[in-house]
Amino acid sequence: MKKLLKITVLSISFLIIMGGSGVSPALGNISEAFPTTRPTLIKMILTLPAIILIPFSVLAGKLTSVMKKRKILIIGLVTYIIGGLGGGVANSIYILLFFRGILGIGLGLIMPFSTSLIADFFVGEERTKMMGLSGAVANLGAMLSNLAAGWLATINWRYSFSIYFIAIVVLILIITALPEPHHIAGEDKGKQKHVITTEVYIIAFFGFLLNIAFYAVTTNISIFIRDENIGDSASAGFVMSFLTLAGFIGGIFLLRVFKFLKNFKVPVGIALMSMGFWGLKNSYNLVQVIASVFLIGFGFGVLKPLMLLKVTKIIPRKVNAFAISIVSSSFFLGKFMSPIFLSIIGRTFGNTAIRFRFYFLAICLIISSIVSLIFKSINKVI
Repeated sequence: MKKLLKITVLSISFLIIMGGSGVSPALGNISEAFPTTRPTLIKMILTLPAIILIPFSVLAGKLTSVMKKRKILIIGLVTYIIGGLGGGVANSIYILLFFRGILGIGLGLIMPFSTSLIADFFVGEERTKMMGLSGAVANLGAMLSNLAAGWLATINWRYSFSIYFIAIVVLILIITALPEPHHIAGEDKGKQKHVITTEVYIIAFFGFLLNIAFYAVTTNISIFIRDENIGDSASAGFVMSFLTLAGFIGGIFLLRVFKFLKNFKVPVGIALMSMGFWGLKNSYNLVQVIASVFLIGFGFGVLKPLMLLKVTKIIPRKVNAFAISIVSSSFFLGKFMSPIFLSIIGRTFGNTAIRFRFYFLAICLIISSIVSLIFKSINKVI
């Protein structure tokens, strides 16, 4: 039963990344299907769920005080399925975006529980291992959904939305194999309100900045590879698979990595990302680009679950979903703000080249790593 519970909890993570970006390989086909549609609206197929999920993720965290987590999760999954599959029957871009908005609502309602349920059912090293597996499964979901959607889109762009059928399997698992987390008598007594400590907001802000850096890769790498004559769109897809693979590997071996790095997980994780961006700034062939994005993906794959684990340790279990929703929402806000922020930075410094963006992020991250190392060395918590 414990094994089935683990599979059930991890199955939620499988849906997270694929929720927004799973159909990205079909965007070109969708654009051809709606030839008069502005490119901005086509891009919103990917960005709209990421924006809409933010308030609904926070709402899901708040609802745990008046509703059972299992019930919220089921409602979220049903909404997710309707929004995901509905895109395949849309006959206009606006109806398609409507269903993508519905998907965003569902995604927001289920997202906090991919971490919250791990905190509810697992403790100690098992919790750390499950947190790493959660990240690995999320990256696996992204890889498989992109492969499947890309293949299905070659037949018909509508078929690419059938990847969301997997959510029905997850729904069945939740209904049949997930018990409602039980609150331990006397636990967190007097702390039943959604009290969010300053440390949670610090973690959320750190996560926001970290995601601005991470998504600089996904939003710039294809153009960078093309403009620098390093490769074509197929090369960019190959590079992106290594970014996801690095996150997958980081998640699988998270517990071992944590034991090896001990109290220096944060500075080392940031330093790896800094090395990756410095490598991109100096990359002139595909091998250099792949090695650089792998470092970024691995560093991020260590830091992201670390932040979520920290939240589960400092917030009472009864209200952890709300705190996790705050931090998770900051991740998606960073994803949305990444191209906007870096564009402003480029204009401010009078250099809009992508290499300069990578250089700027490398410098910022190495400074952050040094500051973090200093704090760790004097036994203070950031």
